[in-house]
Amino acid sequence: MDFRLLVPAVVVWASTICGLVAPLGVTIGLAAASGTVAVVLGIACARSRMPWDIVGLGIIATGLACACAASMAIRQDARADHPLAHLSGKQTVVMTLRGDPTPTGPARQGRIRVRVDVEQIGRYPVSSASAELRGSAQAWSGLLPGQRVTAVVRVRPPPDRSLLVASLTAQAPKPVGGPPAYQHAAGAIRQRLHLVAARALGPEAAGLLPGLVLGDESGLDEDLRDDFRAAGLSHLTAVSGANFAIVCGAALLLVRSIGVGPRSSAVIGLVVIAGFTMLVRPTPSVVRAALMGGVGVMALFASRRAQSFPALGAAVIGGLLWWPELALQPGFALSVAATCGIVLWAPRIRDRLRRWRCPAGLAEAVAMAVTAQIVTAPILVLVTGRISVVGVVANLLVAPVVAVISVLGTVAALIGAIGPPDGVCAGIAEFLVRALGPELWWMVWCARTLGGVGWASVDVPWPG
Repeated sequence: MDFRLLVPAVVVWASTICGLVAPLGVTIGLAAASGTVAVVLGIACARSRMPWDIVGLGIIATGLACACAASMAIRQDARADHPLAHLSGKQTVVMTLRGDPTPTGPARQGRIRVRVDVEQIGRYPVSSASAELRGSAQAWSGLLPGQRVTAVVRVRPPPDRSLLVASLTAQAPKPVGGPPAYQHAAGAIRQRLHLVAARALGPEAAGLLPGLVLGDESGLDEDLRDDFRAAGLSHLTAVSGANFAIVCGAALLLVRSIGVGPRSSAVIGLVVIAGFTMLVRPTPSVVRAALMGGVGVMALFASRRAQSFPALGAAVIGGLLWWPELALQPGFALSVAATCGIVLWAPRIRDRLRRWRCPAGLAEAVAMAVTAQIVTAPILVLVTGRISVVGVVANLLVAPVVAVISVLGTVAALIGAIGPPDGVCAGIAEFLVRALGPELWWMVWCARTLGGVGWASVDVPWPG
């Protein structure tokens, strides 16, 4: 395996974490020290005192550390100097939503959380800066990413370990513009899938399908959500990298099967990746999967075999440079850890099972499920303090239906958004969703049966 991008990825990750949690002076010191080392190594290499084969990786790693730390220092300084960081109390602001308003806390409280970019305070425009906003679900639900609104907000200090300038608690918003056309289209597809699912399925399955297909958990039953979490299946309702790979892989397989060449397939693959990312929203695991998929598609364009570790390293570096807060996101760490484990150890477990005369398909599924559960367990324990006892069994049981639901559900969502709600396309989508009834019933039954028992997940004591 090619591990050349492993060290640069680790360096970028560590430098980003330093920029998020350490004071500004420490970040500047890291940038200066790593930059000095990079220059010294570069001069030594240029004067032929040390060959590139020995110092090349060091130059790249320290250069990336310098660039990353310097970027984080600039971001920290800009955050500290922003006008919103020095205000408190009530203010009238104009802002743009950067995500969907998502429920937070118990459903009965009716509260949402969404990331926004503040562009104006009172009558005075300011440089765009990110903030976290909380408000009433009744007032904010239905707004789409990219939509500009004005609202009276209460300004509070931002959460720790982030690049946000403030935390906002908002009253009812007043839209001052519509979302971009592509966000409007994505919102219409998501909304139409909810409508079609409600017509074709029972309440539990209707709330579950948008989560499995598009990562939209707004209609998911709270008790069922808890059972999914206890059974180790919650990653499925958040559109994990596996769901992303299934849909994009199916699209590439389709275009290749009809005779489309590698380069044209690569272009189509990039369009599918960008479109699907927009549709399901860029969560940490989706960002990692999208970037890794993009690297693989570019390898297809160049007619070269994509290797997993270089693709993963490039995805980590690109994701952290674009969205630094990913460095402390559990979802991103879980996604990267699961991918590393599957690449490194799943083939060995599969081959051992094959030597024990296990069928090929079952050996592959068992190897991936066991590996993913083992390598992500420490992160889950650190974040939640609990671990699922039935996670491997639950993931094995639902594995045969995950791909079917992902592909057919995505097709139904796209077709159903064409035309009026009671039109022909909506009817076709409803037929496809009805066909998924048995698969959804099976997934609900597995989550209820395995996650509903008291010992499905257990507390794990953490030292200190």
